[in-house]
Amino acid sequence: MTRGFILRLFIIAIFVLITSSVYASSTLTLSLESPELGDSAAKHSSTSQAKKASPKTTKANVVKVGRVGTVRVAKAPIYRAQSYTSRKYATVKSGTPLAIVREENGWYGVMMSNGGVGWIPAVNVSETGYDLVAKQSDLTRGAGTSRGGALDRDEMFTNTLVRTAAQAQVARYLYGGTNPASGMDCSAFVRMIFKEFSINLPRTSREQATVGTTIPLDQLQPGDRLYFACRNPYIDHCGIYAGNGYFVHCSASRNGVGVDSLSSSFFARSLVVAKRS
Repeated sequence: MTRGFILRLFIIAIFVLITSSVYASSTLTLSLESPELGDSAAKHSSTSQAKKASPKTTKANVVKVGRVGTVRVAKAPIYRAQSYTSRKYATVKSGTPLAIVREENGWYGVMMSNGGVGWIPAVNVSETGYDLVAKQSDLTRGAGTSRGGALDRDEMFTNTLVRTAAQAQVARYLYGGTNPASGMDCSAFVRMIFKEFSINLPRTSREQATVGTTIPLDQLQPGDRLYFACRNPYIDHCGIYAGNGYFVHCSASRNGVGVDSLSSSFFARSLVVAKRS
């Protein structure tokens, strides 16, 4: 994952109320912005004149996915976790619009460009009073199988997750290892990738294989987790489905992160189960 990509805020495209129809609450138009663009709030200020609406009416094809806030201090870091000592994703300027999708322990979870959630102290954010909304159709995978309609299971999420996995830097494969700088094994790798997107998984392959929705092997979608029994009668390996019959994994044969095909006889006969988070 490039630094430029991860340091951009993803604020899902939403509607401005410009017709005589009424919504449950005010809405605001936002788009993909860089956190360095401190004037982004001003650039969209003309949209803030959206009409107030009756609290009991809502448009059928519109779904509330969060709230809109803006940075209230000169500069505010966005962290990977709810801790000032955790990894810093970005530093955003005063007035930057944020898509607030979670609220916990005095922190706001805001949507990032990689589909994951970054954390910012709530005291650094002012809520605008506007809801973050999206078309229901934008929260699914279109005419195909729905990923559940949740914001963090859309196509951007799955594509970005796969890209993150494929570009991850791991020094080498190390059985029992959990540090990408010194080496890690397959399950630690899968766990690390999903943690980047605020999805916590157990440590081992066998434990991970019990978590999530079981997916028929003929219905795999990018971002699904794959579990294999390669050299044992029980699950001993895992990876992330990348689409088109390929998957990303950290393996001894690759001595790190690599891409392999499910059509190979070895992996085809070893695949046990697929899971969707």
